[in-house]
Amino acid sequence: MRLISLVPLLCGLAVVAQAGLNRRFAGQSGLLSAVLVNMVVATVATFGVYAVARTVPGFWPEASTGQGRFFDGFTPWHLVPGLCGVLIVIGMPWAIGRLGAVQSALLLMAAQLLTSLVWDAMVEGRPATLARVVGSALAFAGAAIAVWKG
Repeated sequence: MRLISLVPLLCGLAVVAQAGLNRRFAGQSGLLSAVLVNMVVATVATFGVYAVARTVPGFWPEASTGQGRFFDGFTPWHLVPGLCGVLIVIGMPWAIGRLGAVQSALLLMAAQLLTSLVWDAMVEGRPATLARVVGSALAFAGAAIAVWKG
């Protein structure tokens, strides 16, 4: 397995850990307070990574290739990823509290598989081949069996 394959695996771990911990923290101070702390930490950490990537030569060249001003070419579409992040950070702890972590992750995975197939085909130019569709369906079926037969 190539090292880059660890990144999506770590992201998958992070989604569940973040949601589960926010769910726990919500019991102490409410979900919106937990989300606010989460987003403040994420914002501070992002500014730190941004500053290091822009000032340390060779630290992360592909992440800091844009040399224009920060808001050059800004459109409302630039807000969508941040709104998606807020939806994930609020929605997953809420869903885990009502459905459980496995059921929530399964539904998240189903949406990710379908959206990924469509995104690859329509945006990245990678067609939804039979192998990709069947592989995605098998991955979802395996997870579904673990939930409903476990």
